[in-house]
Amino acid sequence: MADTKKRLTLLVDNEIFEKFKFLAQEQNRTAGNLGTKLVNDYVKKYYKE
Repeated sequence: MADTKKRLTLLVDNEIFEKFKFLAQEQNRTAGNLGTKLVNDYVKKYYKE
């Protein structure tokens, strides 16, 4: 059975987005990939999985 994923859209100021893209590039990631990692890490930490 295929694992389905949901899309999450975030709205941020342009200045924050540009800084976020820079942080992602520093880690050789896309902004979307970094966002996914941060959301996953936050939820896992909250639920202590």
